[in-house]
Amino acid sequence: MVKSTQRSPTVDIARAYADRLVLQGIANVESTLRLGELAAELAPHGINLAGLRNLLATNPDRFAYSDRRWMPTSRVTGADGPLNQQVKSTLHGFGAPVSVSDLAAELSRSRKLSQEYFESKLPAILGADPQMFITCSGHAGLAKWLFLADGEKPEQALYLNGITEQDVASVEKILAKLDYSNVGKAAKEALKHAPVSVKLIGYFAWKHLNPETDYARRYYDALELLDALYAVPGFVFGADSKMHPEAEAPKWLKAALREAEKAKPVVEVEDVAPLEFGDVEVDEMVQAVMASPISVGVGKFLETKYELTSADRTYPEDLANAVAALEASDKVWFVGGDRFRKSDSAPEFIGSVPEFFNYVDYDFRDADGESIDMELSDDGFSSALRKEMANVLAQDVLDEDPQPKPKKQLDQLRLVLKSLHREIGTFPLCQVPTGWLEEAPSIQELIFRDSAGRELNVWLNHDTRLMFNLIDWWFEQPVESGAAFTLTKTAEPNVFDFEWISDPDPLIYISSDRMEQLRTLAAGSSELSTYEIVRE
Repeated sequence: MVKSTQRSPTVDIARAYADRLVLQGIANVESTLRLGELAAELAPHGINLAGLRNLLATNPDRFAYSDRRWMPTSRVTGADGPLNQQVKSTLHGFGAPVSVSDLAAELSRSRKLSQEYFESKLPAILGADPQMFITCSGHAGLAKWLFLADGEKPEQALYLNGITEQDVASVEKILAKLDYSNVGKAAKEALKHAPVSVKLIGYFAWKHLNPETDYARRYYDALELLDALYAVPGFVFGADSKMHPEAEAPKWLKAALREAEKAKPVVEVEDVAPLEFGDVEVDEMVQAVMASPISVGVGKFLETKYELTSADRTYPEDLANAVAALEASDKVWFVGGDRFRKSDSAPEFIGSVPEFFNYVDYDFRDADGESIDMELSDDGFSSALRKEMANVLAQDVLDEDPQPKPKKQLDQLRLVLKSLHREIGTFPLCQVPTGWLEEAPSIQELIFRDSAGRELNVWLNHDTRLMFNLIDWWFEQPVESGAAFTLTKTAEPNVFDFEWISDPDPLIYISSDRMEQLRTLAAGSSELSTYEIVRE
């Protein structure tokens, strides 16, 4: 049942692509009563169960929930109506040309007839309706995705296909010069300029192959052109009717999953009571934790065992109940968020601040016995300098001022790596706003996840004000001082998206040559006062 909303679901290239993958997956599984099979079908594309549930629950134009099953909206609204109308709505849901076999598979699930039956009937249905098409290679779609014209004047052909003169002018220099008499070669040349509109390629092919003279033979074939474009590997049809490089698709999917994760579910499912966890369930979770060399997220356990994700209405209560039940057990150790691990399994090095962060107070004196290095109070500095000293980038572990908790926390932080922390795989909490990370327990295990899908287990110690165990990722960064990166909160507790920023921070950046000079100076500085080091 669909809940009415005050705004239409976002329709963009990324979301349409993700929805298309899900619709194709639904067509190829027997049932969605439990989503595990569908999630396994979509896993090679990068869609896990949580992401799947979020996508399904946030686009009622594409998905519906009925009889405890997820299905395409076109299946609910069209199964009892005319077949050709359901075919159109199904193709509209896919948002791009699809194989006749995929289309037949969906109709088979909907109408309870064999896929082979629909594969035999669809060519005639698609070919007879001017609003649809089927190509020689078996791609089915809606006619509005193609440039269709015959003997019209160019102005009229453009108008009928929804193309403006500005659209034509934007690509005329690259598409008008192609030789469309060899449609395969022309398709390859056109796609070198992707993303490029299928309709605009069709327009220039039509102009080239269909002369305006009354009795000239017309050779333009929109279906042949589409087959030629699809025959070129490495490209994908987007919701904007353009062919895009296939390399863009993972970025689309990531953006769509992120948007669906943030969106409020708008598809209603049956009310269910939150889960309660007894001794048997708790013992099963304990065993999963004990069998893992790293911490285990209870949310992952709920997803695997009960197919519960953040898209479920009772998920916050389910997760809270599971975490509370495990916290009450003395067999495992709570390390923040929803994560647990074996008791007393933290590495020893996270328990204290590394020695070289401790400031040594030397007593250097001149020939007259006067102290050379003297600590000044803040009153000795200008207001501008005091402001710079308050910058978190000027502070570090054991040398930081308490920061007030912001009234509003951002979802994403921009952070800067200094050379000392790069060398030992740590990061100071002084750069992280107060309250941005959970404040209890004092020792936690965080998960950093990069754009390639890699995960890094990071230790956080609020007492030492440091994060630990980052050395593997730090040493991949060639900038020794000043490399910048972002941390972004996700829907999973204590799981953060990590991404390097291409440009280093201008305040902290030090070139490699300068770093070598400073290392040389440091090697001989043990007998120098701070004053002498600054002079040098």
